[in-house]
Amino acid sequence: MSATFDFTQWLSAEARVALAAAARTRRLPAGATIYAQGDAGDEMFRIVSGVVRLSVMQRDGRELLYQLFQPGDSFGTSTIVDEEPRPQTAEAYEDVELEVWSRRTLDGLRHAHPSLNDALLRLLSRHMRLLSDYFAGFAFDELSCRLAQRIVGAIDMFGVAVPGGHGFSRPISQSELALMVGGTRQSVNRVLRDFKREKLVATRGNALVVTDLPAMRRIAAQGWKLRRFDDAAHEGKGD
Repeated sequence: MSATFDFTQWLSAEARVALAAAARTRRLPAGATIYAQGDAGDEMFRIVSGVVRLSVMQRDGRELLYQLFQPGDSFGTSTIVDEEPRPQTAEAYEDVELEVWSRRTLDGLRHAHPSLNDALLRLLSRHMRLLSDYFAGFAFDELSCRLAQRIVGAIDMFGVAVPGGHGFSRPISQSELALMVGGTRQSVNRVLRDFKREKLVATRGNALVVTDLPAMRRIAAQGWKLRRFDDAAHEGKGD
């Protein structure tokens, strides 16, 4: 199954071959900055391996974790299309390997392979839907619902089966969860305590374990969510 934000899933076979042939490879260590919010940019990226962290910094210094992207996902698209500054900061959440295309390369491919235009439009639409979901969630959803949504999303991305439930193949701290939901570490900790009392999650050392994933999904589904691409991305995944 393709990643949710993999624009190659909408390409013709010929365009996919041409795109792969034109890609450059870039490898970066965990913690490296791929680009910074406000930078000019003329490159677009697709993740081959590893996870990329996209975040937004407010003028008052507050940070919001926009999304963690997994292999197959593509990012850096808007600047390629509108030539405006980067709207987020992209960092290697772990060691990453990326496919990279310049604007000039993509412009040539778009003329030769029209399906690439449709693919970029679909990718931008999915990013727009994600932003709409987040905006509506912050406006209408309780913190517990937003937290459940992000925990479920993380499980679907890099969850692993552990005794008694589901854990994460990559550590996620309470501070990271707070940045994902726009709350404080203290408020997230209070919600996690509620989840523990309801036997939805447990902590083992510093690791969070989801002990009742179906119930957590039900909490997440109660929120304001445009589920089209989420449902498509998770179709066929069991609890």
